[in-house]
Amino acid sequence: MSTATIYELIGYTASILIVISLAMSSVIRLRVVNLVGALVFTLYGALIGSIPVLLTNIVIAGIDVYFLQRELTTRDQLGIIPVAGDDSFLAAFIDHYRDDLSSFGHADADSADVRFLMLRDTTLAGVFLGRTDANGRLEVLVDYVAPPYRDLRSGECLYRDGGVRFNELGYRTLVVAEPDDRQRDYLSAMGYESTGTAMVKHV
Repeated sequence: MSTATIYELIGYTASILIVISLAMSSVIRLRVVNLVGALVFTLYGALIGSIPVLLTNIVIAGIDVYFLQRELTTRDQLGIIPVAGDDSFLAAFIDHYRDDLSSFGHADADSADVRFLMLRDTTLAGVFLGRTDANGRLEVLVDYVAPPYRDLRSGECLYRDGGVRFNELGYRTLVVAEPDDRQRDYLSAMGYESTGTAMVKHV
């Protein structure tokens, strides 16, 4: 493989990373992938001796680093608010994200005994819906955060202090009956343990 071909492959790789980053809904992931793409483009610019490509991508990488640092160090004001089943904000959120929500659980607010709105700087970022099962446990119907806020911070606020929020409501056990593969890593990070096909958290 010639040197020119290798340089072209590096350039194509950088282009692909930039395109992938722009398709991401998570701001942090977008910045990380865009940063990697800009760094690869910087390398490409240096290899082919293109000062405009080199300087442009150094600036882009610097911007990505700045906003990543701000995003990761600035703590959002987190909030968890209990609401009734007919809450208009809850209904509007579920309706707006219905297609995405349907792949994470059953977004039926009417059947839930516990309903929380998850806030980020007073912006509605997610919802939690749970109902009491036949064994007195809280079955988690939905634990969902909108794509722009999809990190662990809302979950950490929801399950803070081992889940004392649920304990105060009289629940000792939370269960997710059939989590899919996308949920398992998140649930494990929140203190759930696998029990057969279900995942369980004791609070």
